[in-house]
Amino acid sequence: MKKIIYLFISFSILAFHCQGQKKEENNNSLLEQLPHQIKLSWETAPENSQAVSWRTRATESKSYLEYVEATASPFFVDRIEKFEAISEPYESEDGLWYYHAVNLQNLKPNTQYSYRVGHKDHWSEWSEFKTATGQSEPFKFLYFGDVQRYIHSLGSRALRQAVLANPDAKFMLFAGDLIHRGGLNTENWNEFFPAGGWAFQNIPIIATPGNHEHKWATKETKEITPLWNLNFCFPKNGPKGQEEQTYFVDYNNIRVISLDTSAKITDEQKQETYIWLENALKEFEGDWIFVTFHHAMAGLARNRNPVIRFPEVKALLEKYKVPMVLTGHEHLYARGRMDGDFPIYAVSVAGPYQNAIQFSDWIERAGTSMQLYQEIYVSENELKYVAKTVLGEVYDAFTIAKNSEGEMQFEEGIDLPAESLVPTKDFEKRYDKELVKSYETDRAKYLQRKKQ
Repeated sequence: MKKIIYLFISFSILAFHCQGQKKEENNNSLLEQLPHQIKLSWETAPENSQAVSWRTRATESKSYLEYVEATASPFFVDRIEKFEAISEPYESEDGLWYYHAVNLQNLKPNTQYSYRVGHKDHWSEWSEFKTATGQSEPFKFLYFGDVQRYIHSLGSRALRQAVLANPDAKFMLFAGDLIHRGGLNTENWNEFFPAGGWAFQNIPIIATPGNHEHKWATKETKEITPLWNLNFCFPKNGPKGQEEQTYFVDYNNIRVISLDTSAKITDEQKQETYIWLENALKEFEGDWIFVTFHHAMAGLARNRNPVIRFPEVKALLEKYKVPMVLTGHEHLYARGRMDGDFPIYAVSVAGPYQNAIQFSDWIERAGTSMQLYQEIYVSENELKYVAKTVLGEVYDAFTIAKNSEGEMQFEEGIDLPAESLVPTKDFEKRYDKELVKSYETDRAKYLQRKKQ
């Protein structure tokens, strides 16, 4: 009898202990305890610096970055260097967080480093990054249109499939609307960063703000959400008041220029931005320039105005013959030229929210109802652009090559598949009857034009 009573008491204590453990785990999950949302970006030159940013709960107001030149041996503790992060608290709808950032400088070019972030007993895993060579050499990067909605369930697969297919990509370029409501973490940043997961800890991000990064909770605002600057470290070389939104990054032999086309700025500031842009275009002495901004140069969704949105910017891009302009916003795919041989304007979408298209005259290839990512290959005298579905199938491709005189020549890829021009889900409910009724006729005209 005593044995039975003893066993009953023992099981009761064990059950109580397990319940207590479960409650503690629920309230102090791994996400809450450890540094998370860790990502790489650049604030200064990619060949000798690396910016790292992350988040912790309010209980960890201080945080540090440890790094060391990478080695195959795990016994490198005696060579670790340590930096205290710049830390800033921010109260969001999901609680109080500390956002941390370190910009490592004076690194060696073309060198791999291991790093981790944290404090006391709460550290991230060790991850790696590699500095740029600073030389003209072949490499590739990834370009994504809007991820924006249903990021956890569907947007994630575009990011992950792109990285699985291209683990050697040097950076990931996002053309705005990474999330739906930039001022909220829940269902927004709390989905976007886990969607990229460990890849963001190893492959740097370049991103241009979209209109939804200017949307705090419900309505768009004049100012970009504070979470943009808290989450990312981008260059401060843009026009005054637009630092880390309008900027450029020079990676080896290319320059990537980001324009915040959602910024609510005065006419005077717009003129300052045009001057800044022209200087950024004409002063670069490398091989290639890419320009990225969120809004496509002209409206393409079926219910949007097809007029040119930024005529002054367009004039500069065509004047300096920018090879490619990488955009989003329309939630569909389009690629083509407008009033010159260059730029090639690309519009893409990585996420599942899709729009029906209007078949504008400048489009050379279109696509709807698909999640896509783009691989862009860079060498001294040639660019190769490949758009792929999340299944890894080539959907679009072209090359831009320089001849012996340095003039650019465009060539479309061969054996491209038939264009996917399927109207989006709930097409009849989402669009006016006239837009629905005229879709088939407009599509037929578009396809006929391409045959001529």
